[in-house]
Amino acid sequence: MVRFTTLTELLRHVVESYANPRAFNFRNGKGWLSISTREFGHAVVRTALDLRTRGVERGEAVGLMAPSSPQWVIADLAILLAGGVTVPIFADISPANLAFELRDANIRTIIAGGDLCLAALEPHRGGLASVIDVRDRIGALGRPGTNGGEEDLAPSLLSELCSQIREDDLATIIYTSGSTGLPKGVELTHRSVVSQVEGSRIRFDFAEGPTDAVLSALPLAHIFERMVTYYYISRGISIYFVDDVKLVGDYMREVRPTYMEVVPRLLEKAHAKMRAQIEAERGAKGAIARAAFLRAERKPAETARRGPAGLLADLLVYRKLRDAMGGRFRAVISGGAPLSKEMGRFFANIGLPLYEGYGLTEASPVIACNCPGANRVGTVGKAFPGVEIRVAEDGEILARGPNIMRAYHRDGSATEGVIDSGGWLHTGDLGSLDTEGYLTITGRKKELFKTSTGEYVSPVPIEQALCRCRLVDMALVIAEDRKYLTCLLFPDFEEVALRMDEVGAHRQSVEDFLMGGIFRMEIEEHIRGVNRSLNHWEQIRRFRVVPGRISIDGGELTPSLKIRRHLVEEKFKDLIEGMYQN
Repeated sequence: MVRFTTLTELLRHVVESYANPRAFNFRNGKGWLSISTREFGHAVVRTALDLRTRGVERGEAVGLMAPSSPQWVIADLAILLAGGVTVPIFADISPANLAFELRDANIRTIIAGGDLCLAALEPHRGGLASVIDVRDRIGALGRPGTNGGEEDLAPSLLSELCSQIREDDLATIIYTSGSTGLPKGVELTHRSVVSQVEGSRIRFDFAEGPTDAVLSALPLAHIFERMVTYYYISRGISIYFVDDVKLVGDYMREVRPTYMEVVPRLLEKAHAKMRAQIEAERGAKGAIARAAFLRAERKPAETARRGPAGLLADLLVYRKLRDAMGGRFRAVISGGAPLSKEMGRFFANIGLPLYEGYGLTEASPVIACNCPGANRVGTVGKAFPGVEIRVAEDGEILARGPNIMRAYHRDGSATEGVIDSGGWLHTGDLGSLDTEGYLTITGRKKELFKTSTGEYVSPVPIEQALCRCRLVDMALVIAEDRKYLTCLLFPDFEEVALRMDEVGAHRQSVEDFLMGGIFRMEIEEHIRGVNRSLNHWEQIRRFRVVPGRISIDGGELTPSLKIRRHLVEEKFKDLIEGMYQN
């Protein structure tokens, strides 16, 4: 693979080296439309020249607010080719955070797409020089009768534009709000992101074939999916962009991808759906399926398919589970949040090539990752190429390398608070390194709760266990300065509707069902099972079901689908306090 120093050099390599007619694919109606490498190259250059005509200056921040699609990638690389700095903005950002990011990054020009994004920008149009509708400018690509322009892409023009970009130029500002406070703008250079693309090549250097395909289901506004997309582009692999995350299962069977990135919640939902289907089986077939499923859940990782019983389980059950996910995966990479050891063990046992990694936006993002030949379930793998890891005396994970951010945008004190004089990024996560270099995450430095009785509790593993109930979408453990643990449970409304059908609760409202005996009995049984594996001071004593939904738009979730604890605790403080009365 050719090595790059900038993301624009990566673009030039792709245009010059590949002639893939299905390089980028997106949904339109019932089918997939495709954009060729040639169309892609034309569109990037034309859009870059358009941005310059509109007055975008070198080093200027340009907003990008649109659903993930080939057009998103085109707009991103066009901004970089024009010498600008891409500021990705999540489509369902809160109004307050949108106003802050536009102001903090001094955005005058923004490329936007989708009714939701354009409506959110409407109150801000007076302060913007240009709002470019991605549907008008580059949205026609891939439609019948379009070819991306009749003129040939002049290599000299692309080379000239690329030559003006340097590896230490700022490439992007990504706003990350974490779980508290105003968003902080993470400044990443071309060098930082390209170092991660190179690391991906080293860790996942598969010999791609003409039928390899990626299913892209995570938002490109998140650096994890964006960086990996750059890597796939650099290898000339076809990418299929998901337009509705609820249809991921259908798209897996349709596209039959060989690569995909996921967050643990997608895997947890897939596991719950598989379990529900197997529990619905009757007779001998059902008994065999349930025994095989239980075997995958309980056997040590990668051992359930061994021996005569394992071979039979694979033939009759596990192969069908893999086929339901397309049946061709060579790598599924999990990141963005902790993956429970139980989930990792289950998918390893059914034969899914699942590799968990760890990182954060400030690290562009990968710090460590499992990979083929070095995959240990329960850990997040070894240090990513070019990255150094050490664990401080208090257990905090520190990282250093070319991938580490330049700074927080316009916030020197916050930068000094996380990057020390030796260049080490203080991640805020707790972990340990074994003798072979595998990193294990043990919790968050700020999320290690101390009860009023003096016991320490790590909430994340307990919340993961609670979410393994098919009826629970998310859980929040309450423990800090409390005499015992309680939790808020947020229902998975799709699974609740299915359960209502199963028990014939058609005449009940969803709210009544959530408060009724059947639902409560199943939740209580699940909590009893979770408590059996916990120390007595970690056990859940009381719970409350929240009948509404929480969302990114409502401010309760971060863009990577983690609960903002302080906001949710404040919003539902009456429910919480009620669990500590009497």
